[in-house]
Amino acid sequence: MAEKLKAGDAVIELLRQEGVSHIFGIVGSSFLDILDPLYDRDDISFVGVRHEQGAALMADGFSRISGAPSVCLATNGPGVLNLTYGIGSAYVAHSPVVVLAPSASREHQYRGSTQEFDQVALFRPITKAAFPINKIERLPDAMRHAFRVATSGKMGPVLLDIPRDLLPGAEIELDLLPPDNYRSGQTRNPGDRNLIQKGANLLLGAERPVILAGGGVQWSNAGDEVGRMADVLGAAIVTSYGRADSVPNDHPRFLGHLGRLGSEEGAEAIRQADVILAVGTRLGQSTTFYDHRFIPADARIVQIEIDPEELGRNYPVAVGIEGDAKSVMQELLQQVQEAEPRPNAQWTGEISDWYARRKERLDDEGRLDSLPIKPQRVYAELRRVMPRDAIIALDAGLAPNFGQDRLYYYEPRSLMTSLDLGGLGFSFPASLGAKFAAPNRPVVNFNGDGGFLFNAQEFETAVRYGLRVVSVIMNNNCWGSEKAYQRYAFNERYVGADTNNPRYDEYARLFGGYGFYVERPEDIGDAFQAALQADGPSIIEIPTDPDEMPRPARLADVQAPRARS
Repeated sequence: MAEKLKAGDAVIELLRQEGVSHIFGIVGSSFLDILDPLYDRDDISFVGVRHEQGAALMADGFSRISGAPSVCLATNGPGVLNLTYGIGSAYVAHSPVVVLAPSASREHQYRGSTQEFDQVALFRPITKAAFPINKIERLPDAMRHAFRVATSGKMGPVLLDIPRDLLPGAEIELDLLPPDNYRSGQTRNPGDRNLIQKGANLLLGAERPVILAGGGVQWSNAGDEVGRMADVLGAAIVTSYGRADSVPNDHPRFLGHLGRLGSEEGAEAIRQADVILAVGTRLGQSTTFYDHRFIPADARIVQIEIDPEELGRNYPVAVGIEGDAKSVMQELLQQVQEAEPRPNAQWTGEISDWYARRKERLDDEGRLDSLPIKPQRVYAELRRVMPRDAIIALDAGLAPNFGQDRLYYYEPRSLMTSLDLGGLGFSFPASLGAKFAAPNRPVVNFNGDGGFLFNAQEFETAVRYGLRVVSVIMNNNCWGSEKAYQRYAFNERYVGADTNNPRYDEYARLFGGYGFYVERPEDIGDAFQAALQADGPSIIEIPTDPDEMPRPARLADVQAPRARS
């Protein structure tokens, strides 16, 4: 039965129906009607941040860890504009973030009014959908549609533009429908059985199979199926860039991730593959570089993707299966098991050797004793003390990227990176969103000195909400990734590559948090344990070697234009 509610109350009731627990944003005059109903509620919290970019990244982090939709709310004009990077991050990660975006009053639109922008046009390239409403009566249907789109298929962010004159004083007839009444929920497309049988036959004939697991494995929780398939086939497992938590890293066939600063052993295994089972991955640039440095030209690919547009888009496939990673893998696994395959003993032996070599390589890095500390040694020390259920957020940049191959991930949704967006300033706000989503799990973010300062103001947010999040800042006083390009492609002609920084441990204490400064590798573990036990947010600053700059993976992209000129 319909109930008449104030417009702002109706918004909150619709969010409650969707199971939304947190709204991330900065208070603004354009949506006070939505905030007011939250005054005496404890089922939905408004998380006030210090910059809208932080709000969007927190929402992204919340959805990545929870698997559930989250909400951003910002004032029109500059507030909404500041969300763009974070919403772009959610778009790349397929996070179901819904943006409620107030806009200029209808009578002032298209006149260059105060804080007026075409917000819908601005967000269309970085959302699954962006659309306005022009009548308050449309608000319930529009919000339901926004959540329907955000949570269906390959999920992603949606923006709903609400002119600011619609809310004040308005009332709405609202039927409080549960979401099952207006959408099917997150359906699991099981894939075409004939194509699955074709894929099974190809896998059964493989001599050197490798499974490449991507983001679809994370979102559908298909890690168990991937691990079981590897056992049945005698296949190696590698993951796409930023998806090292797709399978438990202690699986004896797991060899690490592909891409920038990826696993040498995983790359070597996939180079020798005759059949690649690409599960929930579009085989994108950050994983494959669109060439054959990892993916053999003669390898036959069985690709499983929920988005049919991605099937065969970057590499030709022998079999392309549209469907949910978990559902397709269950059927594929059943068909393979029924055939009782006999794994290639020589290949499984090589996989075991690669697994042992990777462990030995990482253990050897624990003996690097030069000062300033090398990033590899930082991760070696932290592997010894990192909780098994920790959530890790890695920023873009050189030092954080070492962590993809050098930390272990045992549970689904344990790793967050900026993925193909490659944006600095991601990891710290995203980790705060993750902590709101999983308050009982340890949350750690890794940053370079430059990237942390992009959103360092959110440390006050962390203090205010008592978020026990550990921030590790590896300070090499430079923009390491860019400086590496200048070293290898521009004969060490460094322009704009070096920086100066404050003491980050003192920064933490200034805001009311906890700060640690570590110059010796043997002290890293103790500082980390103390930070984990702190009753609020903490920063561990570690000066690291500025000369530790591996050759960039995309060096040719910089060198080639210079060679042609």
